[in-house]
Amino acid sequence: MTFQDVEAARSVYYQKRKTIWTTICIIAAILVCVFTPILIASNSTFMTFYSTIIVITFISFIVGIIVSSISIKPLAANYRKAYKAYFVEKNLQAVFTDLFYSHEQGIDSKLLAATGMINTGDVYSSNDYTTGRYKNVLFTQADVSIAVEQTDSDGDTTYVNIFFGRFMIFEFPKKFNFKLEIVGKKFYAYRKPGKNSTTGRKMQKISTESNEFNDSFRIFGEDGFEAYYILDPAFMVKMMDINTCYNGKIFFGFVDNRLIIGLNDGKDSFEPPKKISQPIDETKENQKISSDIKVITDFVDQLSLSRGLFKQN
Repeated sequence: MTFQDVEAARSVYYQKRKTIWTTICIIAAILVCVFTPILIASNSTFMTFYSTIIVITFISFIVGIIVSSISIKPLAANYRKAYKAYFVEKNLQAVFTDLFYSHEQGIDSKLLAATGMINTGDVYSSNDYTTGRYKNVLFTQADVSIAVEQTDSDGDTTYVNIFFGRFMIFEFPKKFNFKLEIVGKKFYAYRKPGKNSTTGRKMQKISTESNEFNDSFRIFGEDGFEAYYILDPAFMVKMMDINTCYNGKIFFGFVDNRLIIGLNDGKDSFEPPKKISQPIDETKENQKISSDIKVITDFVDQLSLSRGLFKQN
């Protein structure tokens, strides 16, 4: 895959969409021209004339959406695939080892639900599945969207998004014998803690010696003493710095041999430019993808996840 291949796919996609909508607009204009003298000759009222024109325009718009979605869907998919192969996978390969990437796959909702930590909602979707190693730390990450169904007093149902961002799962040789959840004050996709399904021990709200840390997070663990094994002062400072960067929209969950991080930043990573009418700026896109990748590496570096604390005894 080359940059020219990506540009060619974008151009074909854009030109086809442009052609379809231009044709639809011409047909709508012809219909308006045909019906205008008919309506005038029939002495139609202004409201009838106005309503007819609106209906013609509306029908043309609906037909345009249907025709466009059917005709250009394969071209859009081809452009997206080309973009991901050239910009995303190429940049991922430059940073990570043992890499596997799929822009269509995602993190299975069952995996997150099984932790007992995450509310996977009523509507769940995920893509841009990535797994690999960075500084010998094994990780999995993907974009995730979670919405819950809500019904108001009138019986009207709507879906409210409670998470739109990415989940990252870091795995370690060492298995922790406890469960610990550290929830940012603006992270709403966590499940109210109950018992640990593995140990049977009840999760409880705990506090640390740092009032600032306690004010920044809701902290749940099976045992306060064991939690302090993870929450040493230096690690807590790093977590608070990250929490500040993301305005409290973050989740840290320690379970078994994994650290699960939910980042509700409202961003859809590894995506092509929304504006397809202009040629792609190759340098700008590489910088954007590198920035998306840096989110993963920053967590490993800032939290020192490759240090001895997370290694097998």
